[in-house]
Amino acid sequence: MNAKDPEKLFLEKVQDFLDRGTENLGNRTERRLEEIRGQALMAAAQKRSSFLPPRRWVLAGSFAMVTLAAVGLFLWLSPSTETLPAGEIEDLEIITSQERIDFYQNLDFYRWLGSKEDHLRPNGKGL
Repeated sequence: MNAKDPEKLFLEKVQDFLDRGTENLGNRTERRLEEIRGQALMAAAQKRSSFLPPRRWVLAGSFAMVTLAAVGLFLWLSPSTETLPAGEIEDLEIITSQERIDFYQNLDFYRWLGSKEDHLRPNGKGL
């Protein structure tokens, strides 16, 4: 015999005992039980008709969180297609250099001077 056999026997005895007990109920008790059952079913139907029970809010919140995490991970891992303009690279060189800042305060002048030197001939005279 199985270990479940004594348990099954016990459950069958309990079920038979309870079934015999319900057969001996009076009419008044049966009506009262039917009323209570009807009220319970109506209350359960009203609870189900609510827009979103808390269990669904948890499900919706979990879905939103997972979606947000997936989008964030996608954006974080996707390579950037944006290239830095030349001005920002020059600014980075200025910030990281060890030279004095006085040179960079007159940087426009030095750029202008460099463009004029490009137009000079090797003998030092202009075009």
